[in-house]
Amino acid sequence: MESQNKINNEEISVKPSYWGWLWFLVPWIIVIIVYPLISGDIAILESPLIIFAAIVVVPRIISTYRTKYTLTTNQIEIIQGSLLGSQKYDIPLTKITQAESKLGIFGKTLGYTTLMLDTIEHGVVPLNYVPGNSKFIKEVELRFNGFTTDIKASKSQNIITDEFGAVAHRGYSSKAPENTFSAFDLAIESNFNFIETDVQLTADNIPVIIHDDKIDRTSNGKGKVSDLKLNEIKSYDFGNWFDKKYKDEKIPTLSEMLKKYANKIHLVLELKSDQSSLTKQVSALIENEGWEKVAGNPLSQVPGLTIISFHLAQVLRSIELLPVVRHGWLVTELTDTDIDIASKLGIQGIFPHAKLASEHSVKYAKEKGLFVGVWGIENAEEVAMLKKIGVSVVTTDSPDEVDDYIHNQTEEGLIGGEEIGKGKKISK
Repeated sequence: MESQNKINNEEISVKPSYWGWLWFLVPWIIVIIVYPLISGDIAILESPLIIFAAIVVVPRIISTYRTKYTLTTNQIEIIQGSLLGSQKYDIPLTKITQAESKLGIFGKTLGYTTLMLDTIEHGVVPLNYVPGNSKFIKEVELRFNGFTTDIKASKSQNIITDEFGAVAHRGYSSKAPENTFSAFDLAIESNFNFIETDVQLTADNIPVIIHDDKIDRTSNGKGKVSDLKLNEIKSYDFGNWFDKKYKDEKIPTLSEMLKKYANKIHLVLELKSDQSSLTKQVSALIENEGWEKVAGNPLSQVPGLTIISFHLAQVLRSIELLPVVRHGWLVTELTDTDIDIASKLGIQGIFPHAKLASEHSVKYAKEKGLFVGVWGIENAEEVAMLKKIGVSVVTTDSPDEVDDYIHNQTEEGLIGGEEIGKGKKISK
């Protein structure tokens, strides 16, 4: 069973079934064959109707011959044929939210289907006349953890909106020690189910949840994470530095976190280090714990999984290993160049510093189909401005203050009936 569910990393190509346009011939077959039998008049065979039928049908045969669909490790390549030639389109798997295999009356009989791809940039893209028993269709079904029964109904139930929201940065890190179960639990208890955290490897290649490359600031130990084995790091206290009531808090492993919060949160996981083996370890855990099943959900939905990093190489490694997972690129300034790069590489989101995101850059990113979130916010005025220019999410240590602002603001720019004070701190 394990081998049957393993994703194939080879390119798989398929050509549309020629039976696909047979339905178009049916009325002509009725006219050409049935009419002479009934009337006894065969003159219709010399009729302009035959020429018209040929003019209509032949281009369909040629376009079908020139069309091909190819599934690679990170995209679906479409060569769409026509009478005059063909055109190539590439759709990154990370920009496909769901897929539906739509069988018509003739498809059921003749063994072909219309594969409907729900994409972020182009809406629903149909791949016509795909052989139903092909390796291509089976692999697409595997990549997307099964086909959606009805994309239209699914989209109406899970509408992706531009609503502004907050992601709890390292958990509820303003009220509990960052990147600990206490901080994550408190966030969930406070109804903040969008949680960002950081992961890097220990000396024995175990992914652990920690931001700094050293444990000095957030524990009673010293040393680089990459130089310490898991049993050493687990021996230190990661809570007492914040408050005595969190004494003996232990550093979580990624495996522990994935098990504990399965189907409870949308996890925004930052690949903190540039260790080349980090993506391999992370992808293995995500697949083993079944998180790839919710990986296609947008950042506005719980449960879900989004992987981000400042290291573009890490993002690309992760996309190659986990093509169905949402990915985002952390940048300092939101530039047109970075937006173009992210879009071309099949990255879904881009996350600049709050002070370096302009209305133009956010608009351009969204035109390219990118989700825009920011980090580094400091005061309420920034939240108001960021929402106005189209940013969808802010990452904050104090999600309660951002949430209060979002829900209590008025048209006059008030929060809870009081004027927003300049410099009112929310988080970083």
